[in-house]
Amino acid sequence: MIYKTKYLAINLALLISLYPTIASTDQEIEKSLLIDELIQEHGFDEQYVMNIFDNTKFLPELIESISKPAERTKTWPEYRDIFITNKRIAAGVLFAKQNDDIINRAVAEMGIPRKILLGILGVETYFGRIQGGYKVMDSLYTLATGYPPRAKFFRSELINLFYLCREEDFSILDIKGSYAGAMGAAQFISSSYRNYAIDGDADGKIDLFNSWDDVLMSIGNYLKQNGWDASKQIYSRYPANEMQVSKLSSKTIKPTSTIQDLLSHDIDIDGFNNDDIAQFIQLDAQDLQDDSYIGHHNFYVITTYNRNVMYALVVIQLGEAIESYLN
Repeated sequence: MIYKTKYLAINLALLISLYPTIASTDQEIEKSLLIDELIQEHGFDEQYVMNIFDNTKFLPELIESISKPAERTKTWPEYRDIFITNKRIAAGVLFAKQNDDIINRAVAEMGIPRKILLGILGVETYFGRIQGGYKVMDSLYTLATGYPPRAKFFRSELINLFYLCREEDFSILDIKGSYAGAMGAAQFISSSYRNYAIDGDADGKIDLFNSWDDVLMSIGNYLKQNGWDASKQIYSRYPANEMQVSKLSSKTIKPTSTIQDLLSHDIDIDGFNNDDIAQFIQLDAQDLQDDSYIGHHNFYVITTYNRNVMYALVVIQLGEAIESYLN
C-alpha cells in the first residue's frame, strides 16, 4: 500500500510538471486550427494572417481576469460604489451638457431614455476616458485558444475582428480595448460592432473610438434592436420582505415571473398588464425594505449589454443620479 501510494504521488507530480507543456501544446494546436480556418474557410490572405499571428501575444493574465470579473466577486454595495461616485456623476453631467444635441438626437431617433445612454457610457468607459489598454487581437487570441469555457465564443469574435478591420479599414494590430476584447467608448465586441454600430455623423465611417455621434447612436441602436420598448417600464422599487424576494427572484438572468405572479403573492403594483415581466432582483447584503427592486421588460434589455443584474441596476442608478443634476 505504501509503495502504491508513493507510485501514485510520483505520477501525479509528473503530470503537474508536464501541465504547462500540455496546455501550451493545446494552445498551439488551437492557434493552427484558427489560422487554417481564417485562410481556408474565410478567404483571408495567408501572408496577411501569418503576419498578424506572428505579432500577436498570448497573455496568461487575461485568463485570471476573465475568471474573476467584478460582477462575480463583488457584493452589490461594493459593485455600486465602484461606479456611483461623485466624480463619475460630475463627469456625466459635464458630458451631457457638452453633447446635448447629439444625445437628444439619439434619444429621439432610437427611443432610448437619456439616463440609460449616459448610464451605459459612464459604466462602460467613464464617458470615453477608460477604453482599455490591451491589444484586442492579443485579448481575443488568448481567450480563443486558452480559455476553454468560452473558447468558441472568443474564436468567433476573433474571426469577426478580421472582418471588421477589413470592412472599416482598421489596423488589426493597433486596436486596443478591454481584456475581453471590447472596443471603443461603447465597448462593443467585434460582432456587436459589425451588427449594431451606426455611422451617426454620416462621414462614411463607423468610429466608436472618436465620434460621439457614432457612439451614442450605436448604443441606442443596440438596445433598440435587442428589444427596447418605450411603452414598457425599466424597474420598480418595492419594500419587499425576505420571503417575497426569495420566492419571486430568479437565479438566472432570464426573467421567469410576471405581474400576475406578484399579484398571487399579495404584491400589488399599479400601471401594468398582468402578463408584463416583473422579476424580483436577487441582491446580497441589502436592506430589503429600502433596496429591493423589480425588473421589468427594459431592465432585461439592458442585461443584453452585460448579462448581469448588478450591471443593469448600476447603469440605471448612475443615469438617474446624473439626470437629477440636469433636470
